Amino acid sequence: MNNNNCKISITPEVSMADKSVDIKISGLSKNEKVIVRAASDDYYCINTSILEIGDNTLWESYATFSADEYGNIDLKNAVPIDGTYKNCDKMGLFYSMKPKQIHKSKLIQRLSDISENRKYKITLTIEKDGKEITSKDHTRIFCDETIKSADVIEKNLLARYFISKDNIKHLAIIVLSGSDGRIEKAQAIAELFAMRGYSALAVCYFGIEGTPEDLNLIPLEYVENAVKWLKKQDTVDENKIAIYGRSKGGELVLLAASMFKDITCVIANTPSCYVYEGIKNGKLPSHHSSWMYRGEEIPYLKFSFHIILRLIIKMMKKEKGALAWMYKKLIEEGDKDKATIALDKINGSVLMISSLADEIWPSKMYSEIACNIFEKSHFKHEYKHITFAKSGHMLTVPFQSIYPSEKYPYDVESWAKANSDSWNETVKFLGKWASKY
Repeated sequence: MNNNNCKISITPEVSMADKSVDIKISGLSKNEKVIVRAASDDYYCINTSILEIGDNTLWESYATFSADEYGNIDLKNAVPIDGTYKNCDKMGLFYSMKPKQIHKSKLIQRLSDISENRKYKITLTIEKDGKEITSKDHTRIFCDETIKSADVIEKNLLARYFISKDNIKHLAIIVLSGSDGRIEKAQAIAELFAMRGYSALAVCYFGIEGTPEDLNLIPLEYVENAVKWLKKQDTVDENKIAIYGRSKGGELVLLAASMFKDITCVIANTPSCYVYEGIKNGKLPSHHSSWMYRGEEIPYLKFSFHIILRLIIKMMKKEKGALAWMYKKLIEEGDKDKATIALDKINGSVLMISSLADEIWPSKMYSEIACNIFEKSHFKHEYKHITFAKSGHMLTVPFQSIYPSEKYPYDVESWAKANSDSWNETVKFLGKWASKY
């Protein structure tokens, strides 16, 4: 069969970033081997530090397939002969993309200058003997034109709001990023929530002009004021406000929900149930709490000099899980009772997502401790803990890539499945909360 007849079909033609697509290739010869390549130079990867990967970085993945007896390849049931992923998975080309040409860029400091990164283009190409047979572009979106946005710049509140243009009341959700504190990762998740019918407010709590420079003594008023702002909006059901945060943001959302009763649903992704010391200049102990409220520091676990010294030695030896080891030792030697978040005071349902293979900090242990607190206090709201054995710390949304690859401790397929499962659990938990309240 003439290769000029080769066609790529992608359904739907435009897809949500958290949803799968069907990819079919036709017009090949029987048993013909080809390389299917995916590439994007405008991809915003939610799992990668913007310090490491800047705009216009070229991402790429590939897989070699053999056509069936009719000259067709359906990625839903095709196993790669070779490629950036190994198992049969129709979304393998999406989550296994890696940077091919890295472009670094300076961090943007003004909220108004930061792109909303609403969409990106992936180009699929079919290659044979080093030559391109055909190609097709596909658009992935975090949110579309049905969603409007607004920047919120007030005292102790820097945020970006995403809401449907229908101008009716929606359940609201506050979204916080991890230890980068910035808006980019938070807004990507907020956009996806907005597409699912929520009024979503992505909040920056440090790292952008108008907020603290470091993860140190962050005013909890950032969350309190976000709640107050949402309650004033005509597009928000003021009695239905949820909060989502991952990693350090998971610590923050548990703490904030324990203090602000208007929050009635909490999604804490790879969180800590303890408050830790802050960090300055990106890596140094600040000798103060990460958080404060009304000018008072929140009690915290301190970074011990001798534990940090041992951590440095472990990292020099490239021991796996060195950071998680440090956080466990800080709990053992610190005043953990004072630093424990008052989880029993949360006024709503709580979902915690963790990983057994978390090499940043022991999120599974933290979540189990939290469950014990809920149980002993006869917590009157629903609480749920789901954990994944092989995912690592980076649990975000489905079908996203990751860089560097050391961030998934086992294999890319296990990590990708955990991302899909954890996001589906998040959406389901929010839906249950929405129907109850």
